[in-house]
Amino acid sequence: MCRIAHGNARPPQIITTVGSSFQKPTGATMYTTHPHQVISDAQFAQLIEQGFLILPRYIRGEELSELQAAQRRVLRTWEQAQQDPKLVEARCELTPYPWSDARMSRLYLHPELVKLGQRFLKTEDVVARVGYMLARYPGFTSGDTGHIDNGNNSLLPRTTSAREYGQIGFWIHLDEVQPGQAPLLLVRTKDGQDLSKAVPFVCPEGSIAIFSNYTFHASSPFTAADGQRFAWGFGLGRADHHFEGLLSFTSHGQHPVIKQVVSAMTARERTMMHFPPPNHPYYTRQTLVALEEQYPGWNARGEYPAMDESFEPAKSGTAQG
Repeated sequence: MCRIAHGNARPPQIITTVGSSFQKPTGATMYTTHPHQVISDAQFAQLIEQGFLILPRYIRGEELSELQAAQRRVLRTWEQAQQDPKLVEARCELTPYPWSDARMSRLYLHPELVKLGQRFLKTEDVVARVGYMLARYPGFTSGDTGHIDNGNNSLLPRTTSAREYGQIGFWIHLDEVQPGQAPLLLVRTKDGQDLSKAVPFVCPEGSIAIFSNYTFHASSPFTAADGQRFAWGFGLGRADHHFEGLLSFTSHGQHPVIKQVVSAMTARERTMMHFPPPNHPYYTRQTLVALEEQYPGWNARGEYPAMDESFEPAKSGTAQG
């Protein structure tokens, strides 16, 4: 059974100085779409038909190097893990959201992945379903006979007639995964629950597997003698499906990493993290001041107009009530 890291996988340390593409708010979204990242109609059809889609080397270049470094600020390599007797025993560690590194905690909300999620979920109003990062090490024994993720991601049992209730997940390997390094096993829809026909997610660095909570899959043992297998997982769901979700982060509004992540996001990205959209009645002159205090740079792009007509800051020493 995986060891669960409570807080950070390493001794508590909040990483707030990160790579060049995670800076103060600008007018653009975080990710640039490169030609190889455009998801075609044929690829979408493949996702629908077989229940999953693999995108090899989707993340590349400087962006990949930056994310690999960020992930190593959260997860431990096998060489490092061997210094922790608990990890040596478990051979696996699960680190829940939010992570100590702001670059990772912003998730990989790439425009093309969001567009695919909207198409799959049949709505433009999607929100992030946060997950976890996972490290597996030599000697990890699986014993997994196969499962779907719906049981721990929704209050509702599976429906075979409406895919949008299954949510959509992204399983990212920033490093290469070789045979024997506990690859995820994905089963095509036509093969039911036959693990003997599973497709192992053996992949080059920067690859993504996309599948829903209804996709049958399984973990596998780590039979290689060295190395580690890191995974970065999260998902998207419909904003109006309040009965779904794996882990909640709404209790972390004062978490220093969440503050940095939210401060750097665009208004559109924030709606995917459950914040009200611009022009919502919550946004008044008073609340915009409060938001700026909690999330510095909140309205740096001028995306949030105040929805009230007048506002006077409270004078020092004046009782409010």
